Amino acid sequence: MAPPYSYPLTGIVYFLAHPQLWVKMLCPFLLTLIFGIVSLVLSFVFLLPLQAHALIDAGCPEWLAWIVSVIFVLLESAIFDVIFFAILLPIFQDALFDATLKARGMQRMFETRVDVNGMLLCCRGVSSGIALVWFLVLAQIVVWIITAPLHLIPVVGTVIACYINGWPACWGQHIHYDLEFRGFSVSDSRRYAWRNRGAYCSFGVVAVALELVPLFNLLFMWTNVVAAALWVADKYEKNEAEIAKQQRNQAQGSGNTSIASIYPSVRSPSSFVPSVESEHSRLLHHASNPGVSKDGYGTGTA
Repeated sequence: MAPPYSYPLTGIVYFLAHPQLWVKMLCPFLLTLIFGIVSLVLSFVFLLPLQAHALIDAGCPEWLAWIVSVIFVLLESAIFDVIFFAILLPIFQDALFDATLKARGMQRMFETRVDVNGMLLCCRGVSSGIALVWFLVLAQIVVWIITAPLHLIPVVGTVIACYINGWPACWGQHIHYDLEFRGFSVSDSRRYAWRNRGAYCSFGVVAVALELVPLFNLLFMWTNVVAAALWVADKYEKNEAEIAKQQRNQAQGSGNTSIASIYPSVRSPSSFVPSVESEHSRLLHHASNPGVSKDGYGTGTA
């Protein structure tokens, strides 16, 4: 499996090579544009006269009242657009994550995902939204402010700042998978991300660095989602292979008949030799309930 830091670059290539993923990126921008035009028109039609007349009634000169009201309306419309885009963005990022998994041929992940109660998933979605707003976003802003002086150090300072900001950025890319595929709570997801902070920081340092590139960061914020999905898919396949290997080894081991069972004379009276039937039943039970790898990826935790 490729190292974590290579996936953000792989995500760019994969995204550009699969046009069906572009729709997930364009939709929120187009919807926000339409919403912006509508909100701007409605603001000028309804809010502008109300604000202007309120200022005039408060004793403000008429010419100044209208100028200030126009400025207020433009700011209010921009705020509405930002809020609308902030609501749409996670929805389409999750859709892009799922679409990438399907394009990667990982449809079975959707068929074997942990069954989470709809109400519980809704509550977790609300709590994850709060966590992302109050922890991830706020933490990233605080960390960015704290690490801003590091950017004064050419190259090395920027790398250190990106590394520090990499962990929360990477966790934010994985929380959708943790909650809706693995059945984690927000706390479980955070603890798992912290236990694997080395890999998360390795992924995040490149992802954050890409989002620092002016203009292109509007593209890279989406290719990083693709990168996270590709990383998850590779880990899933790796652990599937490990689980299958363990099951094959156990099946082969059960087929080897012990010396004591072939030669009763070498077996002590108190020794116990399991029957072929009992061992076969145990393996069938194990196969029907496959084990879970230590990373939590694989058929048992999809």
